[in-house]
Amino acid sequence: MLDAPTLILALALDDLVLAAALWVAIPRRHRHGVAQWSTSLALQALSFTLIGVRGQASLVDVWSLVVINLASALSLSLQIAALREVGKKPLARAWHLAVALAAAIAAAGLARYPAPRIALISAGLAGAFAALGVLGRRLGKEVPGRGYRLLWIGAWCAGTLFIVRALTALIAPTRLGLQQAPFASLITFVGHVATLAMSLGFLLLLREKQELETERLAMTDALTGVYNRRTLFDLGEKEISRARRTGASLSVIILDLDHFKRINDKYGHLGGDAVLLRFVEVVRGCLRQSDVLTRYGGEEFCIILPDVGIAGAKVVGERIRATVEASTFFVGAIPLKVTSSVGVAALPNGGGEVTLSTLVARADQALYIAKRDGRNRVSVAKAA
Repeated sequence: MLDAPTLILALALDDLVLAAALWVAIPRRHRHGVAQWSTSLALQALSFTLIGVRGQASLVDVWSLVVINLASALSLSLQIAALREVGKKPLARAWHLAVALAAAIAAAGLARYPAPRIALISAGLAGAFAALGVLGRRLGKEVPGRGYRLLWIGAWCAGTLFIVRALTALIAPTRLGLQQAPFASLITFVGHVATLAMSLGFLLLLREKQELETERLAMTDALTGVYNRRTLFDLGEKEISRARRTGASLSVIILDLDHFKRINDKYGHLGGDAVLLRFVEVVRGCLRQSDVLTRYGGEEFCIILPDVGIAGAKVVGERIRATVEASTFFVGAIPLKVTSSVGVAALPNGGGEVTLSTLVARADQALYIAKRDGRNRVSVAKAA
């Protein structure tokens, strides 16, 4: 069986290997927070190494105590920063400086008073683990899966462990052998297992976020961020099946920008892209959350309106047309006025054998009529 110093040094090596594995396992473009988390593991390895050396050489000097606690505090501070980086809310560097100063002052000031020092620092570490657990739960709302669960469970377990350690230091440090090797080694080992679980959870979280991002890119238009044409038919057929099954209404709107080629010719494709982005913003403001907005091609967009009949779809189309006409578009600092044409079609009562392709074709034909009749208007497809 390994003695306590050897076990602690083995845990330090384990942390270094895990830090390297995290760096290698995550592609460069997805390494949000990986630098902070890997550095935190390296600092934890440093802390473990010094603990092992102190135990082996019976060192009790203040400086080694300060460095151990400073490294431990900074390790958790960097883990918090890593999770905030994943959530795109970076942590100011001044935070790490404040944490380092607080840990150093507490360790140096209470160097001769083991029980109060251990209680205070353990309480601080417990608070940091609690913060990691909260951040993990919040990230789970954005990236559901196993990663965030493993992360916050490990954080809460470690936090509980250090609360027990703080209480033990205050209530019965001598009787429970707080300073003795078996108890200290147990605390170190269980704390390391929790950190290992958190690190694996962090790795899984990044992997799951990468998969979600890949899936999102496959489903959406690269410029506008709305669903692409392939997703339109995937989601649309599901909505038509649901409408047939429940007897609900369903409508489709096809719309595009009038004279968009003139904008591209005059202001270039970057100018045209700016107009398209603003157009999507305006259209989204006219829709419900359940409506499906997709880029059909070029300057054409398609909208699926679940539970909306032909009359309601015409109202929505008119609202979009009027809002676009009333809005100001910009190419750089140059203001533009833009109009749109709208075609509307609806699923017949009972759904029949109409497919989404048929419904879109009818709406597209109505759009053609709107353009033929002068543009900047709404045209409704005739019932089949």
